[in-house]
Amino acid sequence: MDNILQEGVVALISGMGIVFLVLILIAIIIWLFKFIQQPQEKVIEVVPAQVTTHEEEQQTDDLELIAVITAAIAAQLDTSTDKLQVKSFRKIGSNRSRW
Repeated sequence: MDNILQEGVVALISGMGIVFLVLILIAIIIWLFKFIQQPQEKVIEVVPAQVTTHEEEQQTDDLELIAVITAAIAAQLDTSTDKLQVKSFRKIGSNRSRW
């Protein structure tokens, strides 16, 4: 009985020793991770390209057309453009060969 008790104590101590050694080894490995340099992420600045759609061009053309019409009416009436306001306009045909 004395021999079985000694073997049990030796197994207990060796088992606990192995567990603690493995835990210490894991702690050291985790501690070493802070010394591993991680690759730096490259920062790429994305500048959106200015894309003009047909609607934006049409709106710009319409605004220019309104400005020209307003200036022509102001010149005809001999007044300034701040007193005139073009509320709406509509295009009549795009064929210029009539004139």
